[in-house]
Amino acid sequence: MIAIIGPNGAGKTTFFNLLTGVYEPTEGSLFFYNGKERKLNGLQPYQISHTGIARTFQNIRLFADLTVEENVLLAFHHHLKASLLSNILKTKKYLSELKNKKEEALALLRIFGLDLCRYESAKNLSYGDQRRLEIVRALATQPRLLLLDEPAAGMNPTEKNHLMDLIRLVHQKYGLSIVLIEHDMSVVMTLCPRILVLDYGEMIAEGTPEEIRQNPKVIEAYLGTIE
Repeated sequence: MIAIIGPNGAGKTTFFNLLTGVYEPTEGSLFFYNGKERKLNGLQPYQISHTGIARTFQNIRLFADLTVEENVLLAFHHHLKASLLSNILKTKKYLSELKNKKEEALALLRIFGLDLCRYESAKNLSYGDQRRLEIVRALATQPRLLLLDEPAAGMNPTEKNHLMDLIRLVHQKYGLSIVLIEHDMSVVMTLCPRILVLDYGEMIAEGTPEEIRQNPKVIEAYLGTIE
């Protein structure tokens, strides 16, 4: 599990946007290895999702008027094997697949404590629950690399502690590589054994939490100078 930190405008979210096809690099190449090497340049976001990369966003991007369950089922879509015609005709194969995916969705929601509100509209959830739902939806794409963009933003201390426990569980249970952008240093230092620091689009430091705490460049650029 790796954290990326840096001041506002350092390029953290831009890095995620490049990895997920929101932005196209002006130069250089991006590669992702998931059993085999895959070049990401030129791929659409949905194609990059199919390679095994999933993300959450700084600003929550749920389908507000869909239910909690429907938000998760949409993320399972590209794993369905039934054809479009089977979907339209509601064949036995399609209905069987849908039933299985609903069970998988419920299992994920249960881990994150959202199973009891699965028929509730996403817009009616609390802020913390919406944050967790976005992580569940990302997990439903069955990624190998999970990118979390400020998942603890706006949460109170209790919610943050619960979220950290969930992220650890996800990391261990699913064997995922996780890259985390986060401004809350208590979350970063507690969760991540390795930290990268960006400033104006360049990496200025890399190391353990203790090394980052003591790095003069980091103190000056991000943590603040010591009087």
